[in-house]
Amino acid sequence: MTVRLYPGMLDKSKEYFNHDNNVLLLHAGTVKKFEDVKDHPELDRILEDEKELNDLMKKWFGDNTELKLRTIARCRFGALNFTPDFEADNIEHDYCDCEYRGNCEGENIICKPVTFNGEEISDEEINLLKELSTNEKNIAIADNLGVPVGTLNVIKTKTYQKFGLITKQQLTKHLFLEGLL
Repeated sequence: MTVRLYPGMLDKSKEYFNHDNNVLLLHAGTVKKFEDVKDHPELDRILEDEKELNDLMKKWFGDNTELKLRTIARCRFGALNFTPDFEADNIEHDYCDCEYRGNCEGENIICKPVTFNGEEISDEEINLLKELSTNEKNIAIADNLGVPVGTLNVIKTKTYQKFGLITKQQLTKHLFLEGLL
């Protein structure tokens, strides 16, 4: 049996994640609500370093630093996955399902384009890979996506090549570990 531990359970890395309407932080073996943690220096640094982000946050939230930092944590780092958001000097942003995707002024400013196996991945590719990770046959997947089976096979081959995938099992494992499933 394989046991997977989330970042921050047994180490000093940090994993922000959304649960219901709360933003939580997993760090040093504890889970705390965002507002119960006094300082978020890693988020402060992001806000200071990214001028476009800072300008947008000032427009939306004025001088309310807690709302700014909470929004960054929720939108950029809000998925619970097996890759730490903050570990030493390494920062990894997450893909979060968002009802405003495609219609948000802050898209790709607050949230960042997501990478999968080292390549940038689009929402369409995420949806395709999620469909391909199911037990459905290609004909049913093609029907779900509204494309002919031949087109699905071509898209599937190109997408597998782009992300260095070989098998459905490998695809499903990577999607799960990245928090995309």
